Amino acid sequence: MSLPAGEAYGEVRRVLWAVLAANLAVTALKIGLGVTTGALSVVADGFHSMVDSSSNLIGLAAIRLAARPADEQHPYGYQRYETLGALAIGAMMLAAAYEIGRAIFERILTGAAPEISTFAVGLMLLTLPANGLVVILETRAGRRLGSEILLADARHTTTDLFVTFSVLASLIGVRLGWGWLDAVVAGGVVILIVRAAFGILRDTSDTLTDKMAVDPQRVEAIAAGSPGVRYVHRVRSRGAAGAAFVDLHVKVDPTMNTAQAHAVASEVERRLKEELAEVSDALVHIEPAARQQLTNWERMAVDLRGIADGLGLGLHDLHIHTDLNGRYTIELHLEIRGATSLGAAHALADNFESRVREHWPEAERILTHLEPMPEGVLPPGEEVDESMADAVRTLLLRHVAAGQIAECRVDSVAGHLQAAVTLTLPAETSLTDAHGLTERIETHLLASDLDLTRVTVHAEPPSE
Repeated sequence: MSLPAGEAYGEVRRVLWAVLAANLAVTALKIGLGVTTGALSVVADGFHSMVDSSSNLIGLAAIRLAARPADEQHPYGYQRYETLGALAIGAMMLAAAYEIGRAIFERILTGAAPEISTFAVGLMLLTLPANGLVVILETRAGRRLGSEILLADARHTTTDLFVTFSVLASLIGVRLGWGWLDAVVAGGVVILIVRAAFGILRDTSDTLTDKMAVDPQRVEAIAAGSPGVRYVHRVRSRGAAGAAFVDLHVKVDPTMNTAQAHAVASEVERRLKEELAEVSDALVHIEPAARQQLTNWERMAVDLRGIADGLGLGLHDLHIHTDLNGRYTIELHLEIRGATSLGAAHALADNFESRVREHWPEAERILTHLEPMPEGVLPPGEEVDESMADAVRTLLLRHVAAGQIAECRVDSVAGHLQAAVTLTLPAETSLTDAHGLTERIETHLLASDLDLTRVTVHAEPPSE
């Protein structure tokens, strides 16, 4: 998991301040040495280090802006100020390359050669450990924190190592009488600076031009694994490392209500931000699954629920059977307001069945069980004598072992006895077998002489 944005930016600032101090010391040493000896390659290397120091200051300013929270003017946050800071570093590197290149051209025209002492070579050697430490520090911190500024500056500072080695070689060459080697090595420095600059500009342009920031296949796999998701498409992403924004379209069961669909979207967003550290925000657009994406049973269930909703009826316990000729028998419970007369309720059921046959001519039989629609939440139940629960447990022992009965409770709700049972079954038990067992137990308890009105049997695996 990545650090929260505020903590991450705080660490980036601390790293940049430490690197700035090291770069200022190296810059002063190199430029002073270059001016004293007249070594063009050393002066070039000094300006290269000066760009390092300037880039640190730019980075600190950019991070200060990027760390600000999102507001009305910047609803996506200020993270792109870090990208702009990296872009400025690349531009400064190109400017430094131009200045060094112009000095090389002047050296070639004049033919002057620097004067190098052993002491000067020793001073240049002292800058190597400082540059190496900066590269290691910034690269590790940049990868850990997902910081464009640190990674860009580390890439820039990496060139310092190659440049310093090259400059040392040129100084030794000048000591041996090869004055031309100084200008040649300075030219190599320019090439390295330009190459690193274009690498930074390429990476920052990817962010500024909204290049895909997250692998869409990873996003699809995570979203498709969320409960209730039928299909995932139109995955898009943009942003920088550690601050990517993702949006996608998800198809769900068309019978879902708004609250259910919203819950599915929220779960997809949560999983994306939890499993993909680079994602800072996700937007899920919910769509109803097309009929061709549903099974025949699902299409029929969607139609039946839609017809019931249109008539103001409730529907549950839907069962659809088919015969060898492809004809259907539909069994279901229709909920109708309790104040409705039997005649009016029967007419509503006939209307419902007629509309179902219009949509599904293959429905040969439609069996509807009429029951009053609940008018509200039932009052709290009162637990009855423990002997009733013991009687239920005795009946349960005909189906399961005593150790599998996790809970057995009998309550009186509005004058009716209701039993609630929780069973513990092996986790590898198939859902079909578990459901079959609970149905047999419910049927047995309702048929007993305990006068139970409702029985609910819940099966679950053992707790770890």
